[in-house]
Amino acid sequence: MAFHLRKQARPYALPPIRLEHLWALLALSITGIFISLWPTSPNDFWWHLKAGEIISTSGIPTTNRFAWTLPADAPFVYQSWLGEWLFYAIYQLGNMPLVVFIRNILGLGAFTLVAVEAQRRSGSWRLAAGVTLLAAAMTINSMTTRTQNWSWIPFVVTLIILGRYAENRLAPRWLIVLPLLMIFWVNVHGAFMMGILVGGAFAAGETLRRLLRQPYALNWARLRLLYLAVVGMVAAVMINPLGVGVFSYVLDLLSDSPSQSLIIEWQSPTPRNLAGAFFYAGVLALITAFAFARRRPSITDVLLVCGLAWQAFVGVRYVVWFGMAAMPIVAQSLGKVRPAFQSSNADATPSASRRERSGSIGNWIVAALLVFMVVAVQPWFKPALPLPQPYKDLFTDLPGAPELASADTPAAATEHLRAEPCAGNLFNEMGYGSYMIWALSTEVQVFIDPRVELYPFALWEDYVSITRGVDVEQLLDKYSIACVMLDRVHQSQLVETMAETPGWQRTFAEGSSEVWRR
Repeated sequence: MAFHLRKQARPYALPPIRLEHLWALLALSITGIFISLWPTSPNDFWWHLKAGEIISTSGIPTTNRFAWTLPADAPFVYQSWLGEWLFYAIYQLGNMPLVVFIRNILGLGAFTLVAVEAQRRSGSWRLAAGVTLLAAAMTINSMTTRTQNWSWIPFVVTLIILGRYAENRLAPRWLIVLPLLMIFWVNVHGAFMMGILVGGAFAAGETLRRLLRQPYALNWARLRLLYLAVVGMVAAVMINPLGVGVFSYVLDLLSDSPSQSLIIEWQSPTPRNLAGAFFYAGVLALITAFAFARRRPSITDVLLVCGLAWQAFVGVRYVVWFGMAAMPIVAQSLGKVRPAFQSSNADATPSASRRERSGSIGNWIVAALLVFMVVAVQPWFKPALPLPQPYKDLFTDLPGAPELASADTPAAATEHLRAEPCAGNLFNEMGYGSYMIWALSTEVQVFIDPRVELYPFALWEDYVSITRGVDVEQLLDKYSIACVMLDRVHQSQLVETMAETPGWQRTFAEGSSEVWRR
């Protein structure tokens, strides 16, 4: 007689969450909450959204279209066309809350990848948590909603694939992802050049390691495949509306006088503000990690962080890439040198296993609370939170989008101009121009807006003079200005000058905005 013994079903058990995991989750939760709480400034979002609307209805524009100070057919390159179209498509699906939510997901996803890579390199979730927080802190000025958001994850994925391939941890077939990624990247944002530079740094660094016959250097067969992948990345970049001309576009942008001399993002970071202080702290952390490294950085690591640090010292806009790339290398340098053989969980003592299991439920509760906090600050739920009034004062009230757009978004002033149109040419603050392009469409054209490279340097000089209250009456007459829409905070000197200039009357004042008419 045969007996069939049925295996006793084991009760389902949650995978254990250890204390070190909670450190990483805490760092990512803080990062996610911070990104989610960050206001969307008007400068680099609304005009992109209008471009996305035009792209969805009539194709990629190639001219000025929105400013009266230049001919309507003045050429302008909308290089981030796919990023603009994606924002508009998302806006159509869920208005501003969904757009901001996608920004939050992209930011949290990118820094999660940074944390995972830091842990892999160092073997420590605690180190990963620390360097991830520092990477996020030094890039706080890049958290606003903008087309650059689409570059965050491609950049980190490129670093991870190349890093693991250089360590012989990935098969060559993974390299095909890089050219495919570049096809997307080159069409969503101009930071695609960072992918090319990172690929070049890995090719140069790994070649030097091979020539110097360093331990664990890639063999020539894998090096040839790496070269092929980098060439493929360069070739993939040409799959865009400009073709090979996209390289000329980037070079022209890098040499554009108004951008380089007037826009803070193109200036060197300073330790006198919070983001700059965190950047210099990151540089000091890197130098310290290299000086006291338990695991020496490779030639490729040094080339990579030195190149990105040089760019970051040149311009604030590059700090985000330095932080994402350098901080996992800092963690690696400070991590313990792990032996070739490590005991598995099966080798752990029974008491240790019991302690891990006994703490698992409590750790899961803490983890759930951290996740809940991130969810609670998402756009649909944040208005119900008892956030302090000074924080709420950072926002302006947009229909269907409370506590999302920053207070320097001229929503009320723009509605005033819609109700009482300007009888002539309009002068506006630069960031205001972005929102006006979206909200007023072709009803009112702007004096200037954040498409910095579109406008000649002479026009920017006049804009700066008016903003500073210098020769205001003469310059307003020069451009036949009938209305002035200004920002009380950023153009305080102009506010004083307008009050003293004869023949002008203030017809609107609310929040940070004023409108003056002849």
